[in-house]
Parts: sequence; C-alpha cells; structure tokens
Amino acid sequence: MGKTAFAFDVGNGFVKAKSDKKEIIAPSSIAKESSIGRSSIMNLMNDEKQYETFQTNLDDGIPYIWGKDIANVVDPDALIPTYTHNNRYTKKRYKLLCSFILSELASDYPDEELTDVVVVTGLPSQEIGTTESEGFKTFLQQKHVITRNDSQKVINVTDVRIVEQPTGTLLNLHMNENGQIHKDLLTNTITVIDFGAGTTILDTFKNLKRLPDKSETYYEGMNDLHRTIAKQLEQKHNVKGLSPSYIDQGFRDENFIAEISDRKKYAFEELAQQVIIDFTDKRLSEIDSTLTNRDSIDQFILTGGGVHIVGDYFKKNFGEDHVTLVEDSQRANVEGFFKLAKTVVAS
Repeated sequence: MGKTAFAFDVGNGFVKAKSDKKEIIAPSSIAKESSIGRSSIMNLMNDEKQYETFQTNLDDGIPYIWGKDIANVVDPDALIPTYTHNNRYTKKRYKLLCSFILSELASDYPDEELTDVVVVTGLPSQEIGTTESEGFKTFLQQKHVITRNDSQKVINVTDVRIVEQPTGTLLNLHMNENGQIHKDLLTNTITVIDFGAGTTILDTFKNLKRLPDKSETYYEGMNDLHRTIAKQLEQKHNVKGLSPSYIDQGFRDENFIAEISDRKKYAFEELAQQVIIDFTDKRLSEIDSTLTNRDSIDQFILTGGGVHIVGDYFKKNFGEDHVTLVEDSQRANVEGFFKLAKTVVAS
C-alpha cells in the first residue's frame, strides 16, 4: 500500500487523533488491564465497551487499556495520567499512550503492516526543537509492533512532522483539503491563544513564522482550574480526595455537578464562576505583559479545549473587536495537523 496519513494531538487532558478511517477523542490517561477487575457475568452484557487492550515491548508486554470510556471502568486512583511539565515526552507512560494511539488509528486498515506512515503532531511552541522534542521524534519515527485486543500490527512510521500546537488551528482555518493556503495566513499577523489542559499558549504568526517576542507558553491550564474548584469543593463540603476529573466531567456534561456517586453529588457552578474569573484575569495580565503592542495584530483566535469554559469571559475582557472563538475548538488543532499530513502524503 502507499503512504498513510496519521495526525494526533496529545493534550494534557485529552487525545485527539485522526486518520482517513477514524477520529478519536479520549482521555490522555491509560491504566493497567489488571485495574479493571474481573466479573463472571460481563460477557452476558450487551453494552459495547469504549476501550481497548494494548501490549507493546515498551513495558514487557504488560496489558494496558485505553479509550473513550477508560475513566468509567477503573477507579480514578488507577488511572495513569500522562500530564506533567517535567520531561513529559521521555516518560514511559507518554510513549505507551502514543503507541496506543498509533495502534488505534491503524486498527481499521486491513493490512497487517502499514509500511509508510506519515505522522503530524504538535507540541507547546517553546518546546519545538529542544532535545526532548527531537528525542520524541526519534521515538515516533521507527517500526512499532503493537498488539491490540490480541491482534498484532506493525506500523512503520517513516516521516514525522512536529509543529507548534496552535499551528494546527491556523491550518484548519486557512488550508483547504487540497493543501492550498489562504493568502491571509501568508500576509496577516495572527495571534492564537490556545487554552489547553496543562498550558495556555500565546503564539503570534506572520507568514506562518512564529514571532518569539510576541509569543509565550504559560504553564497553567484547565487542569489547574479543575484542581482549584475541586479543592474548594472539598473545603465547602468536607469531602476528602475529590478528583479534579469529576469537575472536568461536570463541565463537559454542562450540569456543573461533581457526581461522585448516585448518593454524593456536588453542584459547583457558583463556585466555578469566581475561579474562572481569577484564572482568566491572570492570563489576561500575562498576555498583556507579552503582547505589549496589539495594534500590529490583524486577528486574534481563541482555540483549545478550554474555550468553552473561559472563552466568553476572556473575549469580553480582552477588549478587541477582531477576536474569533473557534468552533469545535478541542478538535481544531488535530484537524489542521491532518490536513498537513495529507499534504505531505500527496507530495
């Protein structure tokens, strides 16, 4: 077979991935299969499970699980998050997750070996070109042998492109399916503010080149906001060990309820409003310190999975007219990455 295009965005909260055959949105956490437990009647249930089992030689063939519903089948304490700001791309758990992503994207292809795979992914802008990012590229660009649900597949990654995360949003907005780029991307000065789970990235581009003096990565994101709300809920209700994942789910369900069990449910909307204000005001102050002259910017774009939480308040208080809130902002980067991967495959 010919070249195959894969793209993924491994956020600190969620993985977004895409091929010609499927799209994936799943938590950036894995778990050992042994953490599920066993049941003699599970095979009688008709519900389709939303996780898969993976094995690689990265951890001596130990079976892990990963997928959309992983948080529903193991206790929060059993989840292995890949979220960290300390050498994230060298960690075994991060490499395992990336292997599982490749395997899941490859699973819908009939071939036992994908011989020529092009991968496009993104990293926080300040980490592009570092020793760690080059090591990550080396890890990706090799032959991966992965077993998914007892079916082994070989994925030979021959070309890896690692770009600044916000570049994905720009390509999604300004590149068509044939790889043609709109002239605005080549002539305008555009600032992208990407509200991620672990970072908030401010990147300014002109002619698709990042302007370092108008760009910065702030190492706080939605995970920090969730954690602050969880701690305040603990104090308010005398709850111990409240996982921030319950806050994340309450935002996603749009009911603003941390549902620990059917008996224990805690509303947090009123409390969250002040936390959102505090978080956003801090980001606004930091951005003002970096972007001291906004007059040179033609357009501001707000993207990332956190836009649905902080986007409206940010836009209202940012004080600029030409601010775009990206629709389906959680997927915007990976959509742009995939357009680039398709362009590389076609070239």
